[in-house]
Amino acid sequence: MTDIKTSTPEYDVIIIGSGAAGYTAALYTTRYKLKTLVIGLQEGGQGALAHDIENYPGFVRIKGPELMKQFKESAVTYGAETKMDEVNTIEKNTDNTYSLHLTYSGETLTTKSVLLALGTKNRKLGAIGEDTFYGKGVTYCATCDGMFFKGKTVGIVGAGDSAITAALYMADLCPKVYVFVRKDTMRAEPIWQEKILAKENVEIVYNTSIGEFAGDTKLEKVISTDGKEFFLDGCFIEIGADPNTTLVDNFNIEKDKGGYIVVTKEQSLPNHPGLFAAGDVTTGSNHFHQIATAVGEGAIAANSIFNYVSKL
Repeated sequence: MTDIKTSTPEYDVIIIGSGAAGYTAALYTTRYKLKTLVIGLQEGGQGALAHDIENYPGFVRIKGPELMKQFKESAVTYGAETKMDEVNTIEKNTDNTYSLHLTYSGETLTTKSVLLALGTKNRKLGAIGEDTFYGKGVTYCATCDGMFFKGKTVGIVGAGDSAITAALYMADLCPKVYVFVRKDTMRAEPIWQEKILAKENVEIVYNTSIGEFAGDTKLEKVISTDGKEFFLDGCFIEIGADPNTTLVDNFNIEKDKGGYIVVTKEQSLPNHPGLFAAGDVTTGSNHFHQIATAVGEGAIAANSIFNYVSKL
């Protein structure tokens, strides 16, 4: 704990993370008339990386970036402030407020409470050449980078929803798409499997793990762990994500075996008054990482923050 007594904190709540959980919480906290700031570098979080979203109530189908834009607009309309920056340190002060230090602006901001809507970070495959060819054919976001590979041959590594929806997107841009599945079945929702199997230009390669990315100055091929070669112009790694919790490691917070932040039913962190968490970074929704569950956690967290701040 930092031996600092602050004057009146600048904010009632600072929300770290500008995705579905963060913007939902901001919508509610501003309606509770709490002075709210949302800080994040990736507008819309993981939701903005989704090509088509078909399982969020109210929309039969909507592009991820468009839905997240509407989330932000809702929060800002009611008074939420936003800042494109990165929080590099959180300190608890002796008066139980918090000081947040920002990387790019160099500012230090004070707040009565903090909501950690930190989300997840893309998981790496760990294959030879993965880092070497990152940005040179290897990428982790089809929605972000897919258009760079229009008309070319690409591969997708993964078997879950994100991998198969990425493959569907790329199948509309490319003449040939390989999907490398480590086991003999896909894990994606049956509706996504049905759609991808109907694509004539998509080849599902089961029981295949990629061990190496190879090429000269850019990616030219991938090599499976059993020595098979597939010549590609680009490869999208879609094998899931890990919780982004390093920012609060100094607080000795409770995590589950997967590294996700353990929260109470109020979305608070046990033994850390004023700290709350919501969205994909928590254990709050049975690890069912969906926009709908992030919204629910964000709303609950906002209500809990309002109750907490009201008693100060």
